[in-house]
Amino acid sequence: MSLIPCSTCRKRGAEKLCQVTWAWNPRPGERMAYRQRLCPSCFIQRVLPLDKPFDPADELRCPSCGISTEHEMFPVYATSFIPGSGKYALELPLCGDCATNIRAAATENGELLADREPESRGQAPRSTPQETAWNRLGIVPRE
Repeated sequence: MSLIPCSTCRKRGAEKLCQVTWAWNPRPGERMAYRQRLCPSCFIQRVLPLDKPFDPADELRCPSCGISTEHEMFPVYATSFIPGSGKYALELPLCGDCATNIRAAATENGELLADREPESRGQAPRSTPQETAWNRLGIVPRE
């Protein structure tokens, strides 16, 4: 059982919670980030629907509503650490309305993270996947 409640549904479940860091750049050189802890059900409802196939040859589209974001995009980055499965990272080319909604949802019971120093920005090391409830749900680390 998780001692910490899910940031979204506020329930304590049998499974460990994943951590999702939602980040965006409100202005050049500035980063805003919130960390939420989500149960598998809330992860499936909040994060997975945003994971849409992306073809670099195609036009960028908002993964939430589907409109073109090729010329006006408000990116949000969602980096999840799933117990026993590792890192699951999404780069979301959102439209303005969807970015506003997703950013607002990220602040809901989320922990505001301090802006990182520019020299410390970079990718985190990869985790080693293991069989867990997350794997059984079909959630596997993304490369």
